[in-house]
Amino acid sequence: MSHDHSSHDGSAPMDDHMDHMDHGSHAGHDMMSHMMSMSFHFGCEETVLFSFWKFSSYGGLIGSMIGIFILAVLYEGLKYYREHLFWRSYSLLQYRSVPIPGDKTPLPSEAKVSHICPDVTQRNAPLMFSKSHGFQTLLHVIQIVISYFLMLIFMTYNVWLGLAVALGSTTGFFLFGWKKSVVVDVTEHCH
Repeated sequence: MSHDHSSHDGSAPMDDHMDHMDHGSHAGHDMMSHMMSMSFHFGCEETVLFSFWKFSSYGGLIGSMIGIFILAVLYEGLKYYREHLFWRSYSLLQYRSVPIPGDKTPLPSEAKVSHICPDVTQRNAPLMFSKSHGFQTLLHVIQIVISYFLMLIFMTYNVWLGLAVALGSTTGFFLFGWKKSVVVDVTEHCH
């Protein structure tokens, strides 16, 4: 009772592979249940990021959309909070050699800066092993993880979940982006 499972190119045909999975193979069932759609769909049954985050009803879909929306808003808030901390930590004096394109005004001298902000000239150079840099590093890791989570959620190809990511990011930018103080976004990650 030998079956020839090879095709003309030497690989097993997909029909035979699927046929073996239909014969009660638990591994085959698990493999099929973990396959995800590779095209956009409007389904209300999804596993999101973790095996415990599953839903198969409209209530679960709406709850997941709300959670994803909030996560995307928080991601945008975290980006601008990190930028705020960065500009609060480093003075104009330390970055005065980087002119803004098109800006013709001369940069203030150290005396003028110290008159405007007396503690500027007394600041120490940034340290790698400082509390502020450690905190920024922690926030950076959290930001990366959240950005990849949002990317992977979007990659479920579920239109509703993708919409929650997009609307949450848009709302977050609306709430926090108006305070943006730099031209180049150095905190943006995959998303």
